Amino acid sequence: MKVLSSHQNNNLTELEVFGLSAQYNLADGHSYISAEKHFSTVLSELPLLWSSAVETSVPEMEKLFKNKFAEYFALEGLSKHTHFSVCPTASNSIDIVGAWARSMNYKVGLVEPAFDNLAQLLRRREVELEAISEVVITDMVLLEELLCSKQLDALFMVNPNNPTGLVIDAATMSNIVELCSRLDVVLILDTSFRFCHKTDIDEYALLIEKGCSFIILEDTGKQWPTLDTKASLLSYSENLARDIRNIYEEIYLCCSNFSLRLIIAFIDATLKKGGLSYIQSIISRNIEIATSELKDSMITIEALEPDSTMTIMWLNIEKTGLSDLELTEYLATYSVAVLPGRYFYWNSHQVAGHNRIRIALLKPDDQFGPSILRLKKALKALKDANASDRKSLVEGVC
Repeated sequence: MKVLSSHQNNNLTELEVFGLSAQYNLADGHSYISAEKHFSTVLSELPLLWSSAVETSVPEMEKLFKNKFAEYFALEGLSKHTHFSVCPTASNSIDIVGAWARSMNYKVGLVEPAFDNLAQLLRRREVELEAISEVVITDMVLLEELLCSKQLDALFMVNPNNPTGLVIDAATMSNIVELCSRLDVVLILDTSFRFCHKTDIDEYALLIEKGCSFIILEDTGKQWPTLDTKASLLSYSENLARDIRNIYEEIYLCCSNFSLRLIIAFIDATLKKGGLSYIQSIISRNIEIATSELKDSMITIEALEPDSTMTIMWLNIEKTGLSDLELTEYLATYSVAVLPGRYFYWNSHQVAGHNRIRIALLKPDDQFGPSILRLKKALKALKDANASDRKSLVEGVC
């Protein structure tokens, strides 16, 4: 009998939902670090934050949020930019991008691997997609060849990428922006993991300087422990502003003023603690725990991206002799939730990603260590079983 719900929907969100009820949840990448431990001052100010949200107009709060976000990430280009909307979640932003792309009848090149709901949301809007390998993204000759041969109208990238952690640095991004500007291709960037960059990158300034048509979507939910009270800043170049804003207003009046005021308070509290370096120190500690405990197990943590401190790990499971789905099912019998690798390959999951799983690191402080130890225990039991016993063990749950 399966522990999970049969994978009949073939998507990662279904497995994240299972993780929400699992005792040892390493599945979804939202931030669940302790607000009481790290941001107690914000929690003590909740009544004042509510009053501030009541007293501040929506346009003013949106501007305050945008500028505070820009200050935190040293995004001078964003601080000067005026064409933006604020969505409740990054998925909402992606859906608006999909609606806009379909209204333009655009063909969009989307990076692969990537979290599969990007492709799902765009396809639900009936957007024509073309998969673009990470290898192509960083090779300007191959990228130009593909953009031209496939007659793409837009290029959709994730930086840093989820799940691999690939980072497009400022120099490479500048080359991509120049290429898209020259070919009149709209550059769409999902920068939900911006806080994982080790060095600053201001895509807004690059895009505006080069006169490139662009859309950038941000996400606060990956970093701050707000119980999924979050916001997604959706910015766009002036030439796209009217069409995208019209679609936004068909769906939303505005984002919650209280949500924005709360997030501003979390950003201020983080800045007082050292800003990005403080958050990255928490991530680094959990990376060290996972690396230390799993180093002699049947899964391999391959070389980490040197230019980022990612809150997720992309793990090679070939030594287990199991597929990603088999291992995901097996770990569920230990109440451990992870994500199988194949569904990140939204265009080629039938053949790719079967030798990977992904785990997330920003879990509650008192739960992350025990979750990694539980994962280690399950892997040890698998390792201790001989080949025939291992097969029976897996068949028992799959």
